[in-house]
Amino acid sequence: MNIANNILKHSLKNVYFLVGTALAGKTTMSKEIAKKYGFVHFNDNWHEDNFIEFKSICDEKYQPNATKRDNRFAHYTMADWDKHFDRPAEEILADDLVDSLNDEYVEFALIDLIKLSQKNKVIADIGIPMKLMTELADYNRIACMLTSPELITVENYGSREDHREYLEWMRSMNEPEKKIAKQDEIFRINTEKTFEEVRKYNLFSIVRTNESTVANTLEMLEKHFGLK
Repeated sequence: MNIANNILKHSLKNVYFLVGTALAGKTTMSKEIAKKYGFVHFNDNWHEDNFIEFKSICDEKYQPNATKRDNRFAHYTMADWDKHFDRPAEEILADDLVDSLNDEYVEFALIDLIKLSQKNKVIADIGIPMKLMTELADYNRIACMLTSPELITVENYGSREDHREYLEWMRSMNEPEKKIAKQDEIFRINTEKTFEEVRKYNLFSIVRTNESTVANTLEMLEKHFGLK
């Protein structure tokens, strides 16, 4: 059974979505809105426990990619990861397993959002495809936070305390400079794709710059979401 998107949209009417690129401040601004307005903050970390449940109920019939990912990556060695990053960026991006897995995760996340938002306002920063997002929420319930492509690098991403382990992992690979450069290229391509999708779907966006502050970004989000 598939649930129509208009029914999902009605069920998500108390949810505000922050989407966009890495390093754009989605988590910071979600926390600010949650603190100021008493919203529930929902992001990927919400699923640290629930994702275990998601994996435990996966059925190859319904969640083939989650099953495939576990089988594929569970026993990867560093040599396997070296080989993975030795491929051209286009080949890595053409491997749609991660995107397909995300589609399965999104279904699980939407169920949690529906449950949470029945008695609460919720601010969610999770990875939902832009096209689907426009079908699940009105224009003034979606804000896209963006960072210029040249600023999204492994080094910048890994400078955050919660991403430090990822940076150290990349540095531990054979010829780390080449692997990091490859990941930087993947970041750039994905970021440019996000910018294109924002334009395509005519979504409200805020581009982070060196002059951006939490206060002025919060004010723009409050105005867009109609919170003030």
